[in-house]
Amino acid sequence: MISSGKKKWLFCIWLLAFLGLGLSVELTRVYYLGYRDPEFDPVCAISEKMDCVSVALSPYSKILGLPNSIYGVFTYLLILALVPLRLKTKIKILEHLENYLFLLALFSVGLSVYLAYVSTFKIKSFCIWCTVVYVVNLVFLVLAWLSLDRIKELWAQFKADFNLVRTDARVWGGLLGILVLVVVLMVILITRMEARRYRVVSSMPGQSQVEIEIAGDPVIGPKDAPVTIVEFSDFQCPFCLKTHYVLKKMREKFGPRMRIVYKNFPLDTECNPMLKFQMHPNSCIASYAGECAYKNGCFESFYEKMVQTQRFDLESLLQIAIDCGMDPNKFQACLMSDLPRKAVLRDIEDAKKIGLKGTPTLIINGYVISGYRNEQEMTKIIKAFLEGKKPKAN
Repeated sequence: MISSGKKKWLFCIWLLAFLGLGLSVELTRVYYLGYRDPEFDPVCAISEKMDCVSVALSPYSKILGLPNSIYGVFTYLLILALVPLRLKTKIKILEHLENYLFLLALFSVGLSVYLAYVSTFKIKSFCIWCTVVYVVNLVFLVLAWLSLDRIKELWAQFKADFNLVRTDARVWGGLLGILVLVVVLMVILITRMEARRYRVVSSMPGQSQVEIEIAGDPVIGPKDAPVTIVEFSDFQCPFCLKTHYVLKKMREKFGPRMRIVYKNFPLDTECNPMLKFQMHPNSCIASYAGECAYKNGCFESFYEKMVQTQRFDLESLLQIAIDCGMDPNKFQACLMSDLPRKAVLRDIEDAKKIGLKGTPTLIINGYVISGYRNEQEMTKIIKAFLEGKKPKAN
């Protein structure tokens, strides 16, 4: 028999889970759209110090490769599913559900404290929706605490539940069923969100080819190659890194039949006026370094080492320059000059002319293909161009 007080607190937790779920879904949307579209401007991007997108795009926003908010979505879904069962049924394993809700709330508050610390001292920018989630988790902890029985009874309850799980096959079946359901829902949601994140928009039928100036840009491959790929990229963009390795495979596969022209589109407000908010705070200096390496005749090896190390402080860049055989003094003088800045601004102006929305963006023989393509897809595209065919729209 559940006391009226316990029912009240559990019902409040159930209602609170709706708010937590809505916030987690919105934060997941911000994460994926923030990566996909540098012009994405959500309500929570208020200022430089209060910017949910900067927080979402930080390396602290993921656990095991998935956005933190995804775990929030399934935590609150689980609460919404289990609390009514606790209130309306007599399922044996759910008799002490409030104990586990308390442990879950305790963990959630601990994670919230850590993420608040990261926002304050590491990212130095706050996410308003994240802050509301932290408050929700704190209220969740208080409500879960109020729903508990007397503290001295908790150990006996945990022990009884353990024995039940150990001896009753039906409990195992029920828990396994819940686990399978959660995994299936996660796979469906993640697949849908990843599809949006990696979605590619090819040139549509009837769209004319774009013309873009490539004189003075780094090029790998022969001038007379039948396929020219102009790549707008960002050294810190994870999908650009994926595209880099795909194009590397394409160079091995097609050899002198293709060439790659490299253009910069740093997702960094320090040098890119097209951005409304900060995304990759070291991208400008990385782009400048790449231009200086090109001017010193060492672009390809320098580019490869930057991609591999992902370290963009001055000391690391100078060490890469030395490893590539450059004079560190000349390299540093170039890095501090206007030369690379003008080159990067020219690339950004070119990006603006073609209406670039994000990175990576490829222009293959004049046709714009935005987004990530895997090795198999890229092979088909290049083969189609070699056969004189135009790309098909998705």
